[in-house]
Amino acid sequence: MSKKHVQKPAPKPQASVAITEAEWDIMELLWEKSPRTSQEIVSLLEEGRGWKRATVVTLLARLTAKGALNTEPQGNRFLYTPAVERSACVAEETRSFLDRIFGGALQPLVAHVAEHHSLTKKDIAELKALLEQIKPNS
Repeated sequence: MSKKHVQKPAPKPQASVAITEAEWDIMELLWEKSPRTSQEIVSLLEEGRGWKRATVVTLLARLTAKGALNTEPQGNRFLYTPAVERSACVAEETRSFLDRIFGGALQPLVAHVAEHHSLTKKDIAELKALLEQIKPNS
């Protein structure tokens, strides 16, 4: 009796996952192109960041445990694909930053940017246009 390989349906993407700065590097590679093998990821990060294989493998294991990556066995290796959309991670990171630094309030962030960064007339016009497009939640 031979076993047929039954491909499981891809899991639903996670709503969001908090990932570290180092984990972002791996996720960016996978959002750019996936699936990838650990060997591909190690090679790219050894070259680009000077990371050792053990570091990359540890980060892949952490991301998998968090539910940020899906793995699929292929022979004696695994293929890695993102289990979470980049936009969900950006939203999580933004919320975390806003909560941590500005108590969750958007106005102090915008005031800080306006005070400490040189905004051009174009920047201000784009911000005004963006605010005009936003529909209030309440």
